[in-house]
Amino acid sequence: MSTDRDFVLIVALTVLALLLRLWHINADLWLDEIMTVTDYMRLSPFEAATTFHAANQHLLNSVLGSISIRIFGESEWAIRLPALLFGVAAIPVFYCLARRVTERREAIVATLFLTFSYHHVWFSQNARGYSAMIFFTVLSSFFLVRWLDKPAGNGSRDWLWFSLCGSLGMLSLLNFAFVLAGQFLIALAVLLATGERSRIRVLVFCALLILVLTLLGYAATIPAMITYFTTSVEGGGWNNTLSFMRVLARGLTSGLTLLALPVLVFGAVIAFTGWISYLDRKRFIALMLVIPVLFNFTVLGLLHWGAFPRSFLYVLPFGILILVRGAFGVGDWLAGRFGRAQWLVYILPALLLAASVVMLGHNYRFPKQNYTQALAYTRAQAAPDDVIAAVGHMAIGYRSYYGPDLVFPRDARELDILRQAGHRVWVLYSFSWDTRHRLPDIQDLFDTEFQLIHTFPGTLGDGNVYLVVAPPL
Repeated sequence: MSTDRDFVLIVALTVLALLLRLWHINADLWLDEIMTVTDYMRLSPFEAATTFHAANQHLLNSVLGSISIRIFGESEWAIRLPALLFGVAAIPVFYCLARRVTERREAIVATLFLTFSYHHVWFSQNARGYSAMIFFTVLSSFFLVRWLDKPAGNGSRDWLWFSLCGSLGMLSLLNFAFVLAGQFLIALAVLLATGERSRIRVLVFCALLILVLTLLGYAATIPAMITYFTTSVEGGGWNNTLSFMRVLARGLTSGLTLLALPVLVFGAVIAFTGWISYLDRKRFIALMLVIPVLFNFTVLGLLHWGAFPRSFLYVLPFGILILVRGAFGVGDWLAGRFGRAQWLVYILPALLLAASVVMLGHNYRFPKQNYTQALAYTRAQAAPDDVIAAVGHMAIGYRSYYGPDLVFPRDARELDILRQAGHRVWVLYSFSWDTRHRLPDIQDLFDTEFQLIHTFPGTLGDGNVYLVVAPPL
C-alpha cells in the first residue's frame, strides 16, 4: 500500500514540477543562453557536438537544443526544453535516492523541497547544462549507493548504469568531474574498509569506462579544448573569497529580503545538524557535500580562476537531504523536550518548504535579464534623432539576438564621438561589477556625464539592466 501511495505522490510531484518549470519559461534569455544559441544551437546537431569555442559549451545541452529548435522552431521555450526535461526528470530520481538513504517522511519532504526549489526551477529554465548535471549527479549516486549496499557477487549491473550516468554527466558539464572524484574516492574508501578486492577492480573498470566514453564524446573538440584551457588567461567568476561568499549568500536567499540573514544563520545551524547525522548514519551523503567542493576549489586555485556559485550546483541534492535531515532532527529533539507535542517535529520542515515557496515567487517576478522591456522602454523615450546604444556584455546580447540595429560603442571615446555628432545618447548596460573592472573609462563616463533613467531588475546576479542618457556635446 505504501508503495502505491508513493507512486501516486511522486507522479503528482513530477507533474507539479513540470507546471512550475513551464510557467514563465518564455521570459527573456540571458547572456550565456544567447551565446549558447548563437554559437552552438543554430548549428546542426553534428556541428554542435564537434565545435568548442569556450567553456560556455555544455555539449549535451547544445546538441539537444539544436535538435529542439529544429523540431519546434527557435523560441525561448524550445531553446530551454532540454534543461526543463532534465529538471523535471530529477524529481522522481531524487525521491529514489532519498528513499535509499533515509526514511520515508524525510524523502517526501526533501522531494517537495526540490520540486519548489527556486534554484532548481531557475536552472531548469536556463538553456545550459546545469539541470542535466544535477540529474546525472542524483542518478549516478543512486546507482553507486545501491551497488555499494548490495553484497558482492549478486549479479547487479548498477556499476554499469553508474558508469553510463557518469559519462553523460561529463558531457553535460565538465564540472561533473568533481562529482566523479568524490564518488570514486568515497566508494574506494568503503571497499578498502570491507576488503572487497573484486569490487575494487570493478570500480577501476568503471573509471576507465567513463574516461573512454567521455573522450569519445568530446573527441572532435579535444584540440580546441586543450588550446582554450591552456591559453585562457582567466575563467571569470569571483576571485575574492569575501565577494564570492557575499554573492553566494544573496543567491541562497533570493526573494527573502529582510529575512535573509536570520534564514542563513538558522539554515546553517540546521544543515550542520543534518550533516553530522548523515556522517554518522550514511556517510556517502555527508561527504558528497564536501569532497567535490574541495576538489573544485583546488583546481580553480591552481588555474587562478574565479568561482561562480552556479558551478557548485552538484551539491544541491545533497544539501537538500542534509537540510531536511537537520530540520527533522531538531524537530524530534523539540518534541522530546515538550512531551507529547509531536506536531513540533514538522514545524521546521514546514518552514523550510514555506521559505522555498516564497523564494520561488521571486523567480516569476522578473526575467533573468530584461532585454526586451528595457529596449521597448528606451525606444518609447528616445526621439527620432537620438542614438540607442549598448555596451559591454549587454552589447553581445543585443547584437546577437534582441537588438542588432543598435549602436555598440567599444569605449568612452566612441561614446563621445556619437555625442559630438549632435546626438542625445541612450545606453543600456548590465553587469555593473564587470563594467567597472573591464570598461572603467565607460563606467567613469556614466558616473560623471550620464543620468540614470531606469533600472530593469532581473533574477540573475548583477544582471539588472540599466538605462542611462547623456545630451549631445
